[in-house]
Amino acid sequence: MKKIIIQTIVFLSPIISFGQENVKATELKRNSIYLEAFGQGLYNSFSFDRLYNVDKKIKTSFSAGLTIIPVPELFVLGVPVSYNYLFGKKNHHLELGFGFTAMYLRQGRIIAAEGYIDNNGLSQTNNFVGHSNEFYSFFTPKIGYRFQKPSGGIFLRLTLTPPIAGINKIGSVKGGKYNSGWTYTEYFTSAAFFGYRVFPWAGFSIGWTLKK
Repeated sequence: MKKIIIQTIVFLSPIISFGQENVKATELKRNSIYLEAFGQGLYNSFSFDRLYNVDKKIKTSFSAGLTIIPVPELFVLGVPVSYNYLFGKKNHHLELGFGFTAMYLRQGRIIAAEGYIDNNGLSQTNNFVGHSNEFYSFFTPKIGYRFQKPSGGIFLRLTLTPPIAGINKIGSVKGGKYNSGWTYTEYFTSAAFFGYRVFPWAGFSIGWTLKK
């Protein structure tokens, strides 16, 4: 009888341990919301992160955010996204990731001047207040530290996220008498408006891992 009981326990132990792991994975809180200063969005952004592969040694997550500055002098709308790998157990993690950001930037109330020839053939200058439109896309590799409890609660992160040049569309100042202007496209020559293919950059995030 004892032999049968022992054999039954040995047979069931992997199933029991597998069930316990599944329970832990199910109880782990996956969704986080946070504010990031600088980082992938260059300006401040509001983001959401969801954990995947939580039953494995290396967890993964997907992050998506929104950067917005709704003022006339500088209107910014950006969407940073990234896929991340988390190393470490419990609360402390090494985070590696790779992301991409698309950003529209409009500068307003720019003092500018345009030259033209009047009806008498004379050269004239028209001063005006105009605006410019720019579009940036850049890649954002990531390495840093993440504090996130399995049970939920405070979420903290400090990362290095140097932007790498993508495709940019740059426009001149418009809005004068003739509303003339020009645009040109940059291909992998400048990381956003920094003027370098790669620019050192970092971000700090604080938020909350939802407990429900």
